[in-house]
Order: sequence, then C-alpha cells, then structure tokens
Amino acid sequence: MKKRITSTLSDVRGELFGFSILTIILFHFCEDAEQADFGGAVKVMIKLYNLVLGSSGVEIFLFLSGMGLFYSLSNHPRLRDFYRKRLARILPAYLVIGGAGCLVLDVLLQKTGWLRFLLDFSTVSFWTEGERLVWYISLILILYLLFPLLYRLVAIPDGRLAAALTVGLTATVAAGCLALHFLSPVVYDRIEIALWRVVPFILGAWYGRKARRGQGFTAEAVILCGMGVAGMLLAVVTKRYPDFLWGVFSLRLGTLFYPFLVLFAAAAVLTKCGGSRFLRAVGSISLELYLSHVIIRAVMNEVGLKTRYPLNYLLCIALSAALSVAVNRLFARR
Repeated sequence: MKKRITSTLSDVRGELFGFSILTIILFHFCEDAEQADFGGAVKVMIKLYNLVLGSSGVEIFLFLSGMGLFYSLSNHPRLRDFYRKRLARILPAYLVIGGAGCLVLDVLLQKTGWLRFLLDFSTVSFWTEGERLVWYISLILILYLLFPLLYRLVAIPDGRLAAALTVGLTATVAAGCLALHFLSPVVYDRIEIALWRVVPFILGAWYGRKARRGQGFTAEAVILCGMGVAGMLLAVVTKRYPDFLWGVFSLRLGTLFYPFLVLFAAAAVLTKCGGSRFLRAVGSISLELYLSHVIIRAVMNEVGLKTRYPLNYLLCIALSAALSVAVNRLFARR
C-alpha cells in the first residue's frame, strides 16, 4: 500500500501533465467568460469550475516538473548535459511560438515598438512591469537554472534531514512572499503569480526523491490532501469576505495547497481507469500547447475575436492544438 501512492503518480505522470494543461485552458475560458457577465447555467458552471479546479493545473504542472527534474538529475548526468536537455525542450518552442506571438502583438498589432518586443520576449517585462503573458517561461527557466542546488538539498542521504530542509525551504519561500506583500505591495502584485508557484515545484522535487527510491508517500500524501482541504476552505472564506486575514494574499495561500488534493484524486482515477491515451498525448505537447494557447488567445482578443464567447474560444483551442502538434513534430525530428 505504501508503494501504491508513489507508483500512482509516477505511472500516470504523462496523463497528469495532459490533465493539468487542459484544466488551465478551461480556467482561462472561465476568466474570459466572467467578463461577458453570462447568467443562468453558464454562470453557475463557471463558479463551480473555479471552486472545484480553478487554476490548480498550474501548481500540478510545476509539481510534476520538479518531480521529473529530480528523476533526470538522479541519473547523474553532467550539468552541461542536464542544462542542454532542459533548454532544448523549452527554448526552440518558445523561440518560434513566443517570438512570433510577441512580434505580432507588440510590433504589428499594438505598435508599441521593438523595445517593447525585446522586453516582452525576454520576459524582463514580467519582473519589472508585471506583464504576465508568458510569465511561466520566465519562472521555469530560473527554476531550471537553480535546480541542481535544490537537488543537493533534497537528495541528502539522511531522509529526515532532507525532509526538514525541504519544509524549511518552503516555509522560507512563503515567508518571503509575506514579507514582500507588506514591504512592497506593488512589486508583490506584479510577480506573486510566479513566486507562490515555487512551493509546489520544491515539493515536487521532494516527491521525486520518494518515488525514485520506491518509498511510500502515504503520510505525506495525507498531510498534503489535508492541507488541500484547509486551503480550499480558506479560499472560499476569502472570496466571501475579501478582507479576511490579508485579502488576496490569503486567497493565494488557500489555493496553493488545494491542487494537491486535485492531483491525488486525478491520479487515483487515472490509475483505476488504466491511464488515458488521450491525456498522455496531450501531456506530450503540454509545453507547446501552453505557449500556443496563451499567444493565440491574446492575439484573438487584440483583433476583436473575444475569447469570452464559446465559439471563439473553441476556435482558439483548435488553432492552439494544430500549432502545438506542428511545432512539436518539427523539433522532434531534429
């Protein structure tokens, strides 16, 4: 039984990547649809989706990424090879999709000039101005760069010491977010979407250690699920009473742990069903799908094809899927 939870996530990791990116795409539609002020059943469905899943796919994506990086580095590759493999996975797709997207948006449509293009394409504008179009790329590149340091901490032979250090690190990240929230609210509001997501990445690396060694994760899974329930309750209370504790800060804190409950529930269902070829296929192009989706969504809204309308959003998904498959196959051949 102890190995079952460990093997559950490991065996359906590809499917979980697919599940997470699909929930992110649906969450973005809910964001857009809220602006259209739909009523009736649509409004109820949007609220229900935000309550049950919301943006939890992002935390799941980063948790799985941390887990995968631990597996990769535990094979003891040279750091040069480790970095080359990581960059080869993300940079070609970003150069094509992100580069074309920023060019179209900044130079052709918004006509904000080449300097704006360089700031957005390099993701510098996220850290300086809070431009969130491709914030995930900026964060994951930094996490890739720093991961060997995290690996040394998590992979310490003494399991109890490694666990204590992991808990200490996650607490430090949370405390840093809290400190920034009070010391510089403007800066915090710009980048909090990325800062909080470091926590599930760290915990994913820790889980990678457990899974790699075939150790049970039962106690930790129960704790994380319990924190997930508590987080959901905190988020619900904060939405109902916006000034509860620290307002938006409390909402982010609440939604930080709820995704673990979603993760283990999805893994259990997928394992019971024997996996999913469709989700595994989606998971294999999850990075390209993320990039295509956020870029095409932004372009469509800029030209007046508002994605808050279902038919337009379906078109956005279809175009994103086609571009993702094309780019993935293009670089897979090389």
